[in-house]
Amino acid sequence: MTGTSTLTTFRELALALREADAQYRERVHELLFSRIFEARQVFAPARSSRHVDLTVAIAWALENPATTVDPLVAQLGQDHRRLGFPPEVYDTFAQCLIDALDLFDLSPKLIDATSARLRSICTIMKDAAVKADWDGIPPAHTATVAAVERPNRKTAVVHLESAFPIGFQPGQALPVTTAHLPGVWRLLTPANISDETAQVSFHITDAGDASTLLTLARPGDVWTLGNARGKFPEDLDVTYLGDAATSPDLFLCYGTGWAAVRSYLLGKITDGDSQPVAVIAHAESPGGHYDLLLQNNLVELAPEISMQHTVSQDHDPVLYGTHRAFPEHTAIPEMTVIDNPAHVALEALLSNPHVFRRCVLVGPADEVTEGAGILNVGLARAGIVDCVIETHPWGEGQLTQSLKYGQSFPGLSD
Repeated sequence: MTGTSTLTTFRELALALREADAQYRERVHELLFSRIFEARQVFAPARSSRHVDLTVAIAWALENPATTVDPLVAQLGQDHRRLGFPPEVYDTFAQCLIDALDLFDLSPKLIDATSARLRSICTIMKDAAVKADWDGIPPAHTATVAAVERPNRKTAVVHLESAFPIGFQPGQALPVTTAHLPGVWRLLTPANISDETAQVSFHITDAGDASTLLTLARPGDVWTLGNARGKFPEDLDVTYLGDAATSPDLFLCYGTGWAAVRSYLLGKITDGDSQPVAVIAHAESPGGHYDLLLQNNLVELAPEISMQHTVSQDHDPVLYGTHRAFPEHTAIPEMTVIDNPAHVALEALLSNPHVFRRCVLVGPADEVTEGAGILNVGLARAGIVDCVIETHPWGEGQLTQSLKYGQSFPGLSD
């Protein structure tokens, strides 16, 4: 960019890339589309929706060591086969990434170093894609919507059936697209576990343009699903947690963030894991607790699972449509009215710093971020250092991006 000082380090370039996010992404796509016309069909028509994590992901990759970045980039190369591009396209894509750097004033040394690094990253993705093809790993899966439940006006539970089982670990996410979302993929976490039935269920909140279209799914619709990514919860080194090492994990799930916790708990029971787990499920109002029957059954089946319910308000909005949320035989638990369930967790930790070994927060980015802030600030003020705060936010925008790249690369969306 004219009028700016010459950039000489990866760190300076990473900061400049974040500041010029939209411009850089647009420049890369212009170059790619001019060289591979068919690429237009892969990405969303709207410029603001195209490859939204591209720039921040590159900035992250430049700032972090290759030992951290390269294995995760390889996963991405394997996963991106679902887009339908042959592996050879990565050579052209690398050159587009390099040529788009003409937006910035880079020193000759930095140009050479950045070009080499970007080519290396794209080569890793290319090689991973080729290897996955040779290993017979399917690039994507198709599944047909079998049924749709709408327990309230904001939530859809979509059940899909595939011709073959789709492999995923409890709590992992699958990139999803439909004919209604050309070029747009959303990461959704199955609420069930992978088995031979080849069935997948998603809990989706009507919270944005893409999610709204997904909640309008009808039986017979065909969805395309990519391969699973991420890990939930993350591996935990308990050796430094002291007395908290044997304590249960606490899961704070906001709204349909419950889907990941649901899958995790089902997997835990299937595996015969008796380690205690505590769950606080939060919703805006009572009708937002749409899965009470299953939650009650889990607690009865596995006494090591404890469950609390909280709500932001004690009455559902008018016309919320909760008549199907609570079948007559469903026991309705006590629901604590509180703005964020992290306050409940913090109170328990202040009373006993070793009551939980970690708190795992999952759900919309704004609520997860607020909850993590409540816990981190409260624990720091009390001098409690043994509890791990782990966040799994979902959503769009800079907030989610900063959370993603403060933790891991596999959460990348497209």
